[in-house]
Amino acid sequence: MDTTKASQLIEVPTTVWNRPFYRGVRAFLSVFCKTYLQMKVEGLENIPPDGGTIVAVNHQSHLDVPLMGLALPRESRFPGKAELFTSSFLLRSFLLSLGGFPIVRGEGDRKAISLSESFLQRGDVLVLFPEGTRTRNGEIGSFHRGLGVLSIRTGSPIVPAAIMGSGASLGVGKSWPRPGRIDIRFSKALFPPSADLSPRDLKEASQSLTTSAENAVRTLYQSLLPPDGLPD
Repeated sequence: MDTTKASQLIEVPTTVWNRPFYRGVRAFLSVFCKTYLQMKVEGLENIPPDGGTIVAVNHQSHLDVPLMGLALPRESRFPGKAELFTSSFLLRSFLLSLGGFPIVRGEGDRKAISLSESFLQRGDVLVLFPEGTRTRNGEIGSFHRGLGVLSIRTGSPIVPAAIMGSGASLGVGKSWPRPGRIDIRFSKALFPPSADLSPRDLKEASQSLTTSAENAVRTLYQSLLPPDGLPD
């Protein structure tokens, strides 16, 4: 069975926040990230206390998912490439238990889109990496317009966020994180326009919203750079 069909058959739990496994992993990661990785989080006052919220963040490392899950004080869901969920039973179970769900990249994955909308409509936080893949050179790539479309369709605000240091710790091709410093910063939410738009207006509005989010993430990332302008 190919990856697309296999991912469609995976049953995704509706909630993980109060499950013992999730709480146990979160407690372990809290100690690991605050000591070994010296994680620092700023701007949590910009996260709405309730209601569906999209967090749009740059993507440097496989560490980004657990880091964001730990940084956010609310239940958070994370779409991940389908191959991660179909390669092994243990990895799939682990990712699903931590709030992940599969998405087929580069295709109109209706199930993943429907799940994303349902999580937001239920009031969860959905963490998206709008570049679509991890950076290989440290630069932030262009954001996909689907970010704005999802925000407008669900009426969910977008909270821009930036991660600095995860790529240096566990970048592409590395197998174990190096000790270092991880900084995560959130900025003020961006609110979508009315969903009652014509197809043409929706395209323009979603692109504008996506561009605003991308610019905000780039500004946040620049604010986290050391004085010499180079990541640690």
